[in-house]
Amino acid sequence: MNENIKKMKKLFFATLSVFFFLIRAFAQESPGVFTIAVLPDTQYYTALKHNGTMDMFQRQIDWIIGNAKSNNIAYVVHLGDVVDHGEDKMKEWERAASVMHQLEKPIEGYPEGIPYGVAVGNHDTSPMGTPGAMKDGYPRYFGLNHFKGKSYYGGAFKDQQTSENHYSLFSASGQDFIVVFIGYNEKTTKLEKNEDLEDEVFKWTGKLLKKYKDRKAIIVSHSLLRRTEGSESATLPNVDYVGKEKPNFMPQGKSIYNFVKDYNNVFLMLGGHISGESFRVDLYKGNKIKSVLSDYQSRRDAPYGDSDRNGGGGLMRTMTFDIPNNKVHVKTFVPKSATEVIYETDNDSEFTFDMF
Repeated sequence: MNENIKKMKKLFFATLSVFFFLIRAFAQESPGVFTIAVLPDTQYYTALKHNGTMDMFQRQIDWIIGNAKSNNIAYVVHLGDVVDHGEDKMKEWERAASVMHQLEKPIEGYPEGIPYGVAVGNHDTSPMGTPGAMKDGYPRYFGLNHFKGKSYYGGAFKDQQTSENHYSLFSASGQDFIVVFIGYNEKTTKLEKNEDLEDEVFKWTGKLLKKYKDRKAIIVSHSLLRRTEGSESATLPNVDYVGKEKPNFMPQGKSIYNFVKDYNNVFLMLGGHISGESFRVDLYKGNKIKSVLSDYQSRRDAPYGDSDRNGGGGLMRTMTFDIPNNKVHVKTFVPKSATEVIYETDNDSEFTFDMF
């Protein structure tokens, strides 16, 4: 009996792999399909910590550049925690910029390079978790002055050089989008949340969502969702897990959702910060907002002991938007090169949801 179950599982995952191969092929040929690449927390790659390496980070960028045209990659999102030590170790920012800035090199079909945006995580700030405290690091390599002049860069909150809160505009497959990045602002053991700053940022966000009401809106913030109860995805693939309950929002994620739910152009929110994977859908006044957690920094290699941490292992995601069929297909994988990948095919690593 157990042997039959194992065979059925193997057949299921093999079929699933074929399905996503066909989706990739379809994305290459159909004008109604495009992809967003998602880079979860990279702090252990840039810090060379917990067996994380810059080679893992570089292979992610190599894959994005090498597959941009064939997968119709319209935008790249970094979910924050680019580095581990804020501005205390500037070498980490130099390492991050050395790979992320490769996206800006013009390639066929991308005269400005591949459009991208970077969220600010708690580890990107000094002191850690302090909103608005950055003077170097992120502002130097990913701030207002760096992106100013790029056609997809919309601007920053109060035109601040730190650019913790900023937005991008892009269009793909006949659909216009706005991506709003909201910087980390959450209570920690040492810091209170900056309530006044949150109010100001929300007002700024609301004005953007009204101004660009005809664009579908994606909200990116580092601290968004928790893992679903019972999920082991923090440390290993969840092969046999089927979540029955919605994952809870993080405090900042809950505040963000409660604000943006009144804007019916918001359909998707992306975050990292909490190790693991989760997904939830919220319906409010006829509009569905989908929220996705992607973070692999606590992953371990078999046999899954404390010494087997792999820094994130190079895991990344793509979200393929199939506009004619109103679907988004999520894939999770480790790129070994621009042409070779290892997929995670469990049900919270490869899944599909309605776009709008």
